[in-house]
Amino acid sequence: MENKLSMDDELLSRIYQHIEDNLDDEHYSVAVLARQVGLSRSTLHRKLIKLTSKSPSDLIKEKRLLRARRMLENDVATASEIAYKVGFSSPSYFTKVFKNYFQLSPGDIRKGNAPAIQQILGGKQKGMKPLFRTNIRHQTPIILLVILALTISIATVYYLFHKDKPVESSIAILPFDNIGSDNEKQYFADGIVEDLLYRISQIDGLKVISHTSSEMFRDKGIKTIPEIAELLGVNFILEGSVQREDNNIRINIQLIDALKDDHVLSKQYDRDLSEVFKIQSEIAGEIASELRIVLTNKQLYALQRNQTENIKAYEYYQMGRFYSNKRWVDGYNKGIEYYEKAIAEDPDYGLAYAGLADNYHLMALQGWMDKTEGKNKAIELALKALALDPDLALPHAVLASLYSDIDWNWELAEKEYQQAIKLDPNFSTAQFYYSYLLSIFGKDEEAREHINKALELDPLSFVIRHYSAVYYYNQAQFNEALTENNLCLDLAEDHLWALNLEYFIYLKLGNDLAALDCYKKIGEITGEWTWEEADSVYSIGANEGLLWWRVKDSTWDHKLYKAKYYALLGEDEKALEIIESAINEHSFGAFHTMSLEFKNLRSHPRFIAIRGKMGLPSL
Repeated sequence: MENKLSMDDELLSRIYQHIEDNLDDEHYSVAVLARQVGLSRSTLHRKLIKLTSKSPSDLIKEKRLLRARRMLENDVATASEIAYKVGFSSPSYFTKVFKNYFQLSPGDIRKGNAPAIQQILGGKQKGMKPLFRTNIRHQTPIILLVILALTISIATVYYLFHKDKPVESSIAILPFDNIGSDNEKQYFADGIVEDLLYRISQIDGLKVISHTSSEMFRDKGIKTIPEIAELLGVNFILEGSVQREDNNIRINIQLIDALKDDHVLSKQYDRDLSEVFKIQSEIAGEIASELRIVLTNKQLYALQRNQTENIKAYEYYQMGRFYSNKRWVDGYNKGIEYYEKAIAEDPDYGLAYAGLADNYHLMALQGWMDKTEGKNKAIELALKALALDPDLALPHAVLASLYSDIDWNWELAEKEYQQAIKLDPNFSTAQFYYSYLLSIFGKDEEAREHINKALELDPLSFVIRHYSAVYYYNQAQFNEALTENNLCLDLAEDHLWALNLEYFIYLKLGNDLAALDCYKKIGEITGEWTWEEADSVYSIGANEGLLWWRVKDSTWDHKLYKAKYYALLGEDEKALEIIESAINEHSFGAFHTMSLEFKNLRSHPRFIAIRGKMGLPSL
């Protein structure tokens, strides 16, 4: 305990020293501080919230203000000069922040307004908290005894409530290595993993991590197995390799108990290519056996059942998934080509129809083809897939997405999502999209339940994590939103979705300097404005000026953000006009009507009519 506290105190001392050394740098940001102390932004944020109850940006602002106060008390310069010396680019903004924090203006401090200072700063210093945590070495032994007693009590309660609970069975399959002379056969190794994931996902009570999160560890050398397991929240890891030469395959697997970092199964399969399906069934069965899972007849059938017996069709399907997963128009077009080849090889291959349906569904929603054409093709193919294989979850998720995002048929969409989750509880995408639908109806607790389940299954998905942050933000849970958003920035540094959300969070928190930093970063990435331009506008009109500057740019046509900016500026009619236009064009979806920026519009007749047009109730 003593060493841990000493490490925390040492970290705080370093953080405060770095801040002190850079207070005159107006561009000094949380990102720079995080790099200086060797932590990610999210880790820095979590540690400082835990140790000081303040975010990094709040600490930087507080340090600036405290130095400014000392300089004012010593009358070393004018208030405007001091503002620049402590990193504020706008003297008027400095005065506003200073007065909010100390309940005194810089002029009061500089002139030595004794009665006001005594009243405000004497005894109770409103808005101020101690910067350094009191070291526990200076506390009385009584406090240590209280902490010890509390710790024992908590441990006892935890033991009583958890001692009879079985350890959850959970597994992640890491990408298999492709060994051999043909590097292009990586799709085949990836296909083996996808098939195994599908098979073992049918086992009740087994949590199976999505390939999206497992994919982050394709380069397994960067983390140890226990570290990977901890990040993914599992107690077993399966890793392996595939070597294919002509019609011969060799598959090596290792099942690892991550808690013990010990191999519980290591096996090599040398077979003819025609036996690839049999091998996958055997591996799935071996996993179930090692995890001491008693399989029902239905689960045993699911593990042994093959989607196709045609090796060529199987290969074409895997190629289709490989290209479709690139999530780009060229990949989608290539995916169509291979899915159609798979269907030509085996017209009864339900999974190939499902893959092709998903391909057209994504192209329609992302604007790579006409929405109506893409929707009709996707629905026809999804229904065909279900006619061939009613146990497939993917076609139900495709239908649900189309019914909600394009047709606004919420009832049908909900039924399809529920069916997809029933067929495959480990299907993280269905859990996520269903939470999205629930959120549109304002069912926030249910939406949180399902997106948490999606994150449990796919903890390193940027998209799911981002929407989790948005849900928190829309519920005005800003600290939770900021923590979640920092995790997004760890996953995808400087991603514009995350930076824009961070900007809105800081606006709501009233942290104007942090919001300005985000605004500058966004402009730097998009190339739409420079830091100097942003500072110039900010010095005149603060963040409100930046909002006006943005919406008055006639070349900027991002309707969602433009509507949000107008709503923040109180320009309700302009915001409503953009929302109406966007909904009519399907340029942004029903979910965005839940945005916190539009909260004050929810009782407006035009807003109620917009949601009514989509078949949604008023909020």
